[in-house]
Amino acid sequence: MKELRQRERPDLVVAAVHAGLGEGGENMVSGIASQVSGIDAIVFGHSHQRQAGLRIGQVLAVQPQNWGASLARLDFEMEKQPGRWKLAAKRSALIPVRRETQADPRMLELAKPYHDLAERYLDTPVAEAPADLDSSLGRVEDTALVDAIHAVQLHYAKADVSFTALFNPRVRVPKGPVTVRQIAALYLYDNDLYAVEGDGKMVKDALENAARFYLSCHDPACAGGPLINRAIMGYNYDMAQGVSYEVDLTRPAGQRIRNLAWRGRPLDPGRKLRIAVNNYRAGGSAGYDMFRNARILWRSSDDLRNLIVMYYTEKRRLPVKPDNNWRVTPESARRTLEAEIRRAP
Repeated sequence: MKELRQRERPDLVVAAVHAGLGEGGENMVSGIASQVSGIDAIVFGHSHQRQAGLRIGQVLAVQPQNWGASLARLDFEMEKQPGRWKLAAKRSALIPVRRETQADPRMLELAKPYHDLAERYLDTPVAEAPADLDSSLGRVEDTALVDAIHAVQLHYAKADVSFTALFNPRVRVPKGPVTVRQIAALYLYDNDLYAVEGDGKMVKDALENAARFYLSCHDPACAGGPLINRAIMGYNYDMAQGVSYEVDLTRPAGQRIRNLAWRGRPLDPGRKLRIAVNNYRAGGSAGYDMFRNARILWRSSDDLRNLIVMYYTEKRRLPVKPDNNWRVTPESARRTLEAEIRRAP
């Protein structure tokens, strides 16, 4: 910031930050605002929440809602002074984007050739689905669509174990041709793929962290709910492939992973493994600190979405069913979770 102020001599500095409110880790906006002198305002986004505007010291911070559901408006009043402008006042608001909101015709005209090209690409056939595939219960039980992502990660990273989340549980792939559009809906983010050096303990710790997505059962039969921990975002619930395991919801968080096995034998905590994760996880996000300092053995030159398209363009066929390498126990807890998912809006 000091270099920017000296070199460019800006009258106003607005930072765009992909992070949430907080002092560190993936939520560092409060820390940036309080520790970096010279920023006038921060537009941030990460937690999929709305923040119309708050003051952190002298910094105005605002977060519009994800996926363009709202637009942040920032107003700055400047006063002319000899040789420069001085910021006199600032304020912000969120403008909701509704069905009736009109798009700017000039923006549409500018974007049209790129939009049309993208639409043609998205409609390109990639492979075949041998059956109707549904991801709606993909955070409750193993599914073929999540296994489809794992297959890509294991292949390109040449890994023993793969970790991925289900980023979009609304994906439905009907039997028949599968297009780039459907692949893009399955993997929403422009993440890169890493292979990191790890061990059995790293795998166990990562699965325990993921299992915080669930709550422990309130009764011995696990028939009551809720069992989903709403404090943990679903896209941070990672599932593993290359190992088999159970998530026991009769046990407290941190002690839920049971019968963890690799190649049919109990996984030794000291067993060296090559682990496939995306770059976001490799950075230790969402409590996955066990990956943060792991040695990176390989990283992809393409983003994961393109790797999925490349893989299934060659293979021509998505998995027909999951291998069910993991499950929630007891079965009554899984049924309770399924009912909870189906009731959700």
